[in-house]
Amino acid sequence: MMSPEQSGRERIFICERAVNLRKSFDGLSGVVEGIMGEDPEAGDLFVFFNRTRRLIKVLQWQGDGFAIWMKRLEQGSFHLPEPKGDRAKIEVNAREFAAILNGIKPEKYYKRYFRKKN
Repeated sequence: MMSPEQSGRERIFICERAVNLRKSFDGLSGVVEGIMGEDPEAGDLFVFFNRTRRLIKVLQWQGDGFAIWMKRLEQGSFHLPEPKGDRAKIEVNAREFAAILNGIKPEKYYKRYFRKKN
């Protein structure tokens, strides 16, 4: 999902609210500014889900215009991590985002790698 222009330093923000994914470039960038309180032209990835969480859109500014990536699940739904404060957005790292795209539940993801201290 990473484009050739990405440096790996981009932040990834998930919009915690369900979004009407019939929106395109202008509508999604409006959500980024109005609801999430971020600059859509910062180069970060902004992730949106529909109400059923079976459809995902990712918006990113690439220097000369916006790009949108989209994925639709035929079965099941995407699982999101619990918000940690700000209810409008959840910031995740690339590893957490890859887990979400691959259908791994965030709470299971962390428990699987949990080690007891001796």
